[in-house]
Amino acid sequence: MSGQVALVTGAAGGIGREITRALTAAGWTVAATDLADAGETSSAAQTFPADLSGGRAACHAVVDDVLGHFGRLDLLVNNAATMTVVEPTVATMPLWWRDIAVNLNAPLWLTQAAAPALRQSRGQVVNMCSISALRGEPGFSAYAASKAGLLGMTRSLARELAPAVRVNAIAPGPTDTEQLTRDAEFAGVGLDELRRRYASAMPSGRLVTPAEVADLVVFLSAAESFTGECVQINGGMLMS
Repeated sequence: MSGQVALVTGAAGGIGREITRALTAAGWTVAATDLADAGETSSAAQTFPADLSGGRAACHAVVDDVLGHFGRLDLLVNNAATMTVVEPTVATMPLWWRDIAVNLNAPLWLTQAAAPALRQSRGQVVNMCSISALRGEPGFSAYAASKAGLLGMTRSLARELAPAVRVNAIAPGPTDTEQLTRDAEFAGVGLDELRRRYASAMPSGRLVTPAEVADLVVFLSAAESFTGECVQINGGMLMS
């Protein structure tokens, strides 16, 4: 696997950090991107700060920077996301569109920019989806809609870019990251109580860990028969 290059977006977040770490441990050279003030991406070989809500130009610039630095791209992990926890009223529509811009539009623009290099390397795309795309969540309409769109796009791109490029999605359930603090505030409960509620709804009895999600990315990076798939990891909260 030596010499293969992966681009991980949202690399400073809880899941993104673990994906970067796991891919690096598996022998990948990892290019990371996140907001300039998002935090640490120390496991990456190189970090490219970027605001992916900036549209097509911002997304294409990130891919151009990676290709200019490393000369190739073998894996794109579309992990960056925003989560609006408000009802989609007229007053909050700008927040709705930000979720769409980062969670749905940015993966499209990044994949579009990366496609020529991925075809050359016979590479792949992994889109970070969510259990919210599969069942919906009250108060998370924008997030659920963006992730449902990403899942549909994953399946279409898997056909459009075949056979040279594989495209898959991962749909985590409640995962023990910093996002839980914001979710608890929205729910009006303490963090420990939210963890208890989530765990009680999961037959596994515990939340998903970021490392488990990262391990799935590493698995998919070598699973050549997987394309157009949505791999669920949610402790049995949703079985299908």
